[in-house]
Amino acid sequence: MNSLIKSNGIPAKTLLVVAVVSLLMPAGIARRGGRLSAQEGLPGAESRPAMLRRSLRKHIEKMDKLSDKLEAPDFPKGKDWFNSPALSLKRELRGKIVILDFWTYCCINCIHVLPDLAWLEHRFAGYPVAFVGVHSAKFDNEKVSENIRRAVLRYEIAHPVVNDDEMKMWRDVGVRSWPSIAMVGPRGNLLLLLSGEGNRDVIEAAIAASLEFYPADAFRHDPLPIRLESEKYPSKSPLRFPGKLAIDAPGKRLFISDSNNHRIVVTDLQGRFTEVIGSGRIGLRDGGYDAARFNRLQGLAIDGELLYVADSENHALRVVDLKSKTVSTLAGDGVQGRDYTGGGKGPRQRLSTPWDVAVDSEKVYIAMAGTHQIWTYDKKEGIFNNFSGTGREQNSNSPDRLLAAWAQPSGLSLGNGKLFIADSESSTVRTIDLESDATATLVGGEDADPRNLFAFGDADGIGEKARLQHDLGVLWLEASSRVAVADTYNHRLKLLDPAKKEVVRWIGSGKPGLRDGKGLDAQFSEPSGFALAPGGDKLYIADTNNHQVRIADLKTLEVTTLKLQGIPRALSPVAPRSARLADLPGTVEVKSSELKIRTGGSGKLMLKLALPAKHYYSKSAPSRWQVFTAGSSPVLLDEASAQGALGAGGIIEIPVEGVVSEARGELLVEALAYYCDDAGACKVAGVVFKVPVSVGSGGAAEVALEHTFGLKAPDFGEVFKAAEK
Repeated sequence: MNSLIKSNGIPAKTLLVVAVVSLLMPAGIARRGGRLSAQEGLPGAESRPAMLRRSLRKHIEKMDKLSDKLEAPDFPKGKDWFNSPALSLKRELRGKIVILDFWTYCCINCIHVLPDLAWLEHRFAGYPVAFVGVHSAKFDNEKVSENIRRAVLRYEIAHPVVNDDEMKMWRDVGVRSWPSIAMVGPRGNLLLLLSGEGNRDVIEAAIAASLEFYPADAFRHDPLPIRLESEKYPSKSPLRFPGKLAIDAPGKRLFISDSNNHRIVVTDLQGRFTEVIGSGRIGLRDGGYDAARFNRLQGLAIDGELLYVADSENHALRVVDLKSKTVSTLAGDGVQGRDYTGGGKGPRQRLSTPWDVAVDSEKVYIAMAGTHQIWTYDKKEGIFNNFSGTGREQNSNSPDRLLAAWAQPSGLSLGNGKLFIADSESSTVRTIDLESDATATLVGGEDADPRNLFAFGDADGIGEKARLQHDLGVLWLEASSRVAVADTYNHRLKLLDPAKKEVVRWIGSGKPGLRDGKGLDAQFSEPSGFALAPGGDKLYIADTNNHQVRIADLKTLEVTTLKLQGIPRALSPVAPRSARLADLPGTVEVKSSELKIRTGGSGKLMLKLALPAKHYYSKSAPSRWQVFTAGSSPVLLDEASAQGALGAGGIIEIPVEGVVSEARGELLVEALAYYCDDAGACKVAGVVFKVPVSVGSGGAAEVALEHTFGLKAPDFGEVFKAAEK
C-alpha cells in the first residue's frame, strides 16, 4: 500500500468516519490472510457475513444521524471523465449507494482491488449502487488524462472514472493512501472509509447493510449514462498492451506477451506470424496452445525448449513446452497469495502478481510485484521460495538479501554475476549480488529515506542524483557491459553504466507518441520490456501503450516499428459472467420444459424477452442476458454465445452442445433489464429460467424461453432482511 504522508489537514468530519471504522472489528472478528474471519464452527456461532453486516448496520445508523456533518464533497468541476460524462453526488448519484475507489494506475495494490470491484459490480447489478473510480495520481505521468484513459482500457474498467489530478477529492474526503475506498449513502453523506486491499467482504457487507437500513423511497433506480472507452476507441493493432518480450536465438523466434489479449504471439524476427499460444480467453487452464488460458500475462523467459511465463493476474507461474506445444502451471491457482515465505510447489503454492521472470541454469527468478519481493523457482526440486525481501514496500538495502525491501519489482535481467531489478515504485534500478547476497541501489531513489517512494523525475546522473519515473524493464547488454532501462513513465529508454552507477538518456524524446527516428528523436508510449536479437545488434522493445513492438539498432540508434504480418485478430473480449446478474428481490423464476440432446449432437435455447407496452430499454444502462451450467453439466456452451446485450429485440438463439452421454443437468438463463417509459421513469427487473437438460437419445433439441418484464420496482433491502431472519 502506498502512503502519501504529506497532508494539508484532514477535515474533522472525515476523521470521524475513519475512527468509526475501528468498530468493524468486534471481539468475534479477526483479520486473517487479508480477509476478516469469525469464530465460526462453534455451536450457535454467527456467520462471518452476518456478523459484518450487523456491525456495519450499527455503524451506518450512527453515521446517518450525523449526515448533516458528514456531507460528502462533490467531484471537482472541469475534470476529465472516462466511461461516462461528468457526474455529481448531488444529481446523477443522489439516491444511490456510491463506492468511491481512490487509486493510481501504477499501484499494484490498486490493481489488486479492481477484480474485487468488478465482482461487487456484478454482485449488486440492478441495485441502486454505483461505483466511481477517483484517479488521484502519484506520478506526474499519471496525471495526464490520455494515460488514464489507456489505463482504463488496459484494466477493462467498466465504471466511471474521474481524473482527480489536483487531488482535491482525495484531500476533501481525507484519503491518506492508495488504495482507499469511501462509501457515500443515498442522502449524500459519507458512511465509510477503508484503506488497503482485501476488503471486499467489508464493502459487500456495508452495501448490504445500507440497502437494509435505508427506506425504499431513499433510493433512485435510474441508470447512469455509461459509455465505455473501449467503444469509443477501438484498437487497430492486433496486439493490446504488450508488456514483455523474449527471443529464442537458435530458432530466431520473437515471443510477445500480448497482455490484454491474454495470449502469447509468436513471430519471426521480421514480424511474420508463426503461431499463437493461448485461446485469448481469460482463465487459468493448461493444455495445448488452442485450449490454454492466461490472464494479463507479463514476463517471458526462454530456457531451451521451455518458455517461462509470469501469468500476472492469474497469480501463477506457467511454462510452455515449445516441443510438445503444451502449457502447464508450476504454481498458483488463480487466487492472489498472501504468502511471504514460500516453500511449496504446484498449484497449492500461491503467488501474488508475478510481473517478470529471468532464468539461469538452476533457478527461475520471479519479480513478485504483489508482495514486493523476489522469489525463485528451483527447476530441479520444483520448490518456490522467497529469495529477497521482507515484504515491506521500501527502497531498503542490506548485506543479507532477505532483509532488503523492494517496492513493486517489475523487471529482471541477469548479467555479470548480478540480478538487475527495475524497482518500479521507488523509481530505481537495483541489484542483488548473486555471490555475496548483498543488495544495492544503482540509480534513483533516496538512500537516506528508504520509505520515500516519491523521489522520481527525469534526470541523468550518478546514483541518487539520477531520476527515473516508474521504470518497468531492464536488460543486461553483454557486449557493452551496460544495462538498458525502460524508463516507462518518462516514455524513453536510458542507458546505465552499473560500474559507475551512472544513467543517461539514450533513446526517445520523453514525450508520449509513436514516431520512428534516431536516438532522442524517436517517440514511445510507456515502453515496458526488452529482448535482444541474436548477435546483440538490435534491441526489440515492447511499446506498451502504442500496442506495438519497436526495434532499435544499437549501432546507429535508429528506431523502427516492427511490421507485424498475418497475426490473427484476438477474440472479442468476453466479460466475466456472474451468477448474481439477476439476483434482485422479486426476480421471476421460470421452470422451462426439458432440453433433450442426442449424444454428440447440439441443441438450442430460443430466448424471447419483451418489455411492457410503451417502454423501451435504457440506452445508458447495460441490460444483459447470460447463460450458465449449474454444477456438473452434460452440455458445453460456446462462451462467445453465452451472454449478450438486450435491446435489439427479436429472438436470441443460444447454441448448446451435448458432450456427456446418458447424463442430466440444468442450465440457468438470466436476464437483467433497465427500461423506461415515455415520461422518463426508469425501472429494473430480472428473470431466471431454469432449464432441465439431458444428453442421450434426444427428443426435444429446442426449447423456447419467453418472458415479459414487469413493472414492480423491487424493495432493495428485502433480501438482506430475509437473510437476517
